Amino acid sequence: MAMLNHLTGDQLSEFDDTGFLVFEGLFDDDLNQRLKDDVDLMMDDRARGEKKMVMSYDELGALTSEPVVVDRVADLVGGRKFTHYHIHARWRGEGERGVAWHHDYVQIPQTNRSHLMVHVFMYLDGLNGEVGDLLVMPGTHKKVMNGDAFRQFEYDDLPGSLSIDDLAPGSIIIVHSSVQHTRRPKPGGRSFRRYFIDTSYCQDGVRWSSYPNVEAINEVALEKGFDRNGKYAFLYDTSQLYDRLAERERLNAVNEGRPVLKLAKGSPV
Repeated sequence: MAMLNHLTGDQLSEFDDTGFLVFEGLFDDDLNQRLKDDVDLMMDDRARGEKKMVMSYDELGALTSEPVVVDRVADLVGGRKFTHYHIHARWRGEGERGVAWHHDYVQIPQTNRSHLMVHVFMYLDGLNGEVGDLLVMPGTHKKVMNGDAFRQFEYDDLPGSLSIDDLAPGSIIIVHSSVQHTRRPKPGGRSFRRYFIDTSYCQDGVRWSSYPNVEAINEVALEKGFDRNGKYAFLYDTSQLYDRLAERERLNAVNEGRPVLKLAKGSPV
């Protein structure tokens, strides 16, 4: 896949330096509303006890190959191919809990950052200082650490952290998945819903630990035409992923002393 030049050289340098890029109001009103409607539908389904696959919703599933998102990710990976990893969606209202400091880079165990993984945070109604702010720690993608390395700080502002609490509707933030971040709980929300979707993508070249049902998820994506006539079929390539639960069990079985010597044979990565 060729680089598509949606990002400038300055933006690429900024991403390398800080680990994230903000795009205010990127989605047009029509796309934004269709996504909100699908999130509402999904939330209603779940309130009735129906937990459908997120990929099965027409607008949310199509978002995983939305060109205004995917083509920017393509520039970040330098024109190399990459795989869709997951999509999460919901809205939050008054009194919601926060999420403590963490990162989302999937690797068992955490040892390097040789290949890029990004999360795309999407704020359909923007951010206004109510319900929950996003805090990020710029530059933490340059250090290898466990996802919960900062968790003891919960939602605190930390030296060097940046608070993002004012975004236009339809804004997205592309984040290196190993950047530490938190959702800080805030009061308010009676008249404001914090619509949030995140998708993630993994650079090809190594296999990534994933969910046991990823093959079924990708089959739904292809059946519903989210590959956009084959242009984005590479996003749903199950061969780039493996079952993380089975791999974690295998690691736990040898995790004493120097497990790398025991794992030298038979590793899927």
